[in-house]
Amino acid sequence: MEKIEVNVYGDNYPLRVERREVTEKAAREVDGVMRIFNDKAPTFEPVRLAVLAAISFAEKKIELEEEMMSLQQKIARLNKLIGQNLQ
Repeated sequence: MEKIEVNVYGDNYPLRVERREVTEKAAREVDGVMRIFNDKAPTFEPVRLAVLAAISFAEKKIELEEEMMSLQQKIARLNKLIGQNLQ
């Protein structure tokens, strides 16, 4: 593990990470989403912006999981069809 420091929305966070580049990219994305929400609601406290960003990322994660499950089901159907045609 590597120790790094990332900056999100003006605050520095020391972290221990496995993949520096991935964590730095994630921190930049969180910072960006918080700034987008701040543009829409400039009176919100940073913690509220962070919660909105977390919900946004969780929604994207769920959508990707659902898409991946759908693709896995399609692959399974195609594999079954290929298997039937090879017999």
